[in-house]
Amino acid sequence: MNPIALAICCLTTLTTPRASAQPSPAPDVPAPDAPAPTTVERLTSEAAALSTLVSTDLARSFLAQAPNLPEAPARTLWRSADRARALTQSQLDALPEADRAAFTRRDCTPDFFYYTGYGSPLVYARLLDLAAAHGLASLHNARVLDFGYGSIGQLRLMALMGAEARGIEVEPLLAALYAEPGDTGPLGPNTGVGGGAVHLHHGRWPAESALVAAVGSHYDLITSKNTLKAGYIHPAREADPRTLVTLGVDDATFLKHVHDALNPRGIFIIYNICSAQNPAEPGPDGKVPPYIPWADGWSPFTREQLEAAGLEVLVFDQRDEAALHPIFAALGYDNGAGVESLKPTTFVWYTVARRRE
Repeated sequence: MNPIALAICCLTTLTTPRASAQPSPAPDVPAPDAPAPTTVERLTSEAAALSTLVSTDLARSFLAQAPNLPEAPARTLWRSADRARALTQSQLDALPEADRAAFTRRDCTPDFFYYTGYGSPLVYARLLDLAAAHGLASLHNARVLDFGYGSIGQLRLMALMGAEARGIEVEPLLAALYAEPGDTGPLGPNTGVGGGAVHLHHGRWPAESALVAAVGSHYDLITSKNTLKAGYIHPAREADPRTLVTLGVDDATFLKHVHDALNPRGIFIIYNICSAQNPAEPGPDGKVPPYIPWADGWSPFTREQLEAAGLEVLVFDQRDEAALHPIFAALGYDNGAGVESLKPTTFVWYTVARRRE
């Protein structure tokens, strides 16, 4: 699949204006009469493949939790025609019968519970490698916030490491997907983890004051993967507004809230995986190809803006293909063609900042 079609595929799977640069590969064909692997078995296999590609104990511990995930359920959800609303079956049943016709059934497979439209949550192992390299030694009793979480998978894995893991999203389908009892909250006593919990928040943070209060502060790590892209926040060319991320506040206000939400020396990581950008010049047909917001993955904030917010910039717009491409190949996102095949299609930028003491 070419990069543009791939990104569009991700966007049409959900409606959050964010696209990862990887497809979910076709599962391995099981031997005749062999049962298909469960979602957790698939994640466990992926974790084993990635374990030699990470460099820190923090990332290895994250991957080691994959077998401890609860098995993924299938879910039936209902979407409005404009995709602005998503309901669980019980929420739909509570509506007057006349209102139910506005919703279309969406059957979500067990794999969708952890992979959604954005691929394996195990890619977050790379973000934890970066966090560890800049001073975060453990997630036990830590507080973690993921802006634009996209899947509950990485949050549950962090919670299994003892973290209070929170995620923020605007996508209504995800709010409905993870609305059943037991999806969120403290981990059960049978996990053997003290302090681990998952909490999800839905809305526009920090534009909504009630959401700011609910999310709170004192975070040791704030991450954002494939959401805070320059192309989404400050597109270089004209773009369909539906493909952009609207923060609802200006850059300085957003970064002030990031600063205030962090503990002293707390870490903020922006990690963006991108497809190739279309050229800005006319093609053979005389037309300029459309601008791809999700292909411009450098920080939407300048170094000066980060520093003005009270954040110490540790790494700014660093390229990371050398680390990410082998991970993608191990996950099968190279479609069997090898790491070299990813070089013209998959690009990575990341920024790491830290709240000053």
